[in-house]
Amino acid sequence: MENTNEELNYQKTIERALPREAPSAFARAGMIVSMLLSDILALVLAGFFALLLRELLLGNLPAGYCAWMPSLVGVFLIVYATRGLYPSIGLGLVEEFRRLTIATTLVYLCLGSVTYLVGVEGGFSRLTFGLTWLFSLGLVPFSRVLIRHLMTRLGLWGEPVAVIGAAEDVWRAARYLRDEPKVGLRPVMVVSGLDVNKLRLAEGAYRPRTAVAVYRDFSELTAIREYCQDVFEHVLLFSSQGDGFALNGMHVRLFGDHLALEIHHTLMDPWAQFVKRAIDLMASAMGLLVLSPILALVAVLIKLDSPGPVFYAQQRVGKKGRVFGMVKFRTMHVNAEEMLRKYLAENPQAKTEWDCYQKLRKDPRITRAGKILRRFSLDELPQLWNVLIGEMSLVGPRPFMINQREMYGANLKHYERVVPGITGLWQISGRNKTSFAKRTEFDAQYVLGWSIWLDIYILIRTVWVVIIRDGAC
Repeated sequence: MENTNEELNYQKTIERALPREAPSAFARAGMIVSMLLSDILALVLAGFFALLLRELLLGNLPAGYCAWMPSLVGVFLIVYATRGLYPSIGLGLVEEFRRLTIATTLVYLCLGSVTYLVGVEGGFSRLTFGLTWLFSLGLVPFSRVLIRHLMTRLGLWGEPVAVIGAAEDVWRAARYLRDEPKVGLRPVMVVSGLDVNKLRLAEGAYRPRTAVAVYRDFSELTAIREYCQDVFEHVLLFSSQGDGFALNGMHVRLFGDHLALEIHHTLMDPWAQFVKRAIDLMASAMGLLVLSPILALVAVLIKLDSPGPVFYAQQRVGKKGRVFGMVKFRTMHVNAEEMLRKYLAENPQAKTEWDCYQKLRKDPRITRAGKILRRFSLDELPQLWNVLIGEMSLVGPRPFMINQREMYGANLKHYERVVPGITGLWQISGRNKTSFAKRTEFDAQYVLGWSIWLDIYILIRTVWVVIIRDGAC
């Protein structure tokens, strides 16, 4: 197939982004070294902060205590390497976080067991050991995020990939990868169709180890494997229809001489649901207790700003279609619905925005205090009560209003399968910048691919989104 003008223009663009003479092996070594240094620094800082906090609480430790610990940093690096965490391109942040957490915890458990069995001269501080583990769980992934961000800004992050697929699909995927450099997959060759000669050209010109194959239906997967198996070490499959999340939870299993795909419905796992509910209970109870002074201050601010109640219980639809009152701090005037109808009738452009996003950037219903509360998402804090009594969860699809039921279409069944949440996947993926239709796709993706690790990742990302006020009203 001959290259079109679009293909040629795009080829020039990606060649400028990553010249032919840039050796991918050297770039990959640089990324590995940067991640190694990041992990070493994070582990050392974790030990330092643990010792510092322990000394502040209980006094000084014996001289030379834990002098042997730096030599054990190498153990962490070896375990991380065996888990495929160098440089961790193509894993995804949730999977990288999961592997880091499990690997770090296992190493500390092994070190603790060995220390207990053989004994350590000079005593052993269990508090220091526990604090070092906790600090490591946070500092190691945080340090990696910073290093990845810095490397991306410098244009040093990412490995070259060949993007293959149908012409109208392959350019969309290539542009996405080019515009999202933190993903780490830098398109250097675009191949329209499964042309072996072009794949060989990609291998000879850029020597990519990875291919991104855009497929339309499952019938193409066998052909993709045949074409790519002798050229690329890794092949990542992207769905052109946006339904790739249907593969979530699938694992290949071998039964005798038969291959099978296992679909694990985590939502049906009683133990996983018990852990999720336990986290919700502890976090909501602690949150209400710790945040009570802030809640009281916000209540006073609302009363001073405008007439009306402090709280607003909006009727929302939750699990199995049950209707409940979602508690929020009141951020709108008491006649908000009347104001909205009048505003939309007088402003056609605002009506179009409302129909697409079910939100308005310049919403006349919001009070002065409400603007501040929404900017920092403080209006959502009372929903910790909904979490405590089991009507909501910390993480999950946002509960929808009764009159929005028909707008969810085929995705409605996913919403009614789970307890709705305060935050979710769409909140960290664009919030007000995301259309209503795209929001339902994010929520369906969350339900089908749910895991405790995904919840933890969303909670951490939510804190960052609130801090930088990304998409806040």
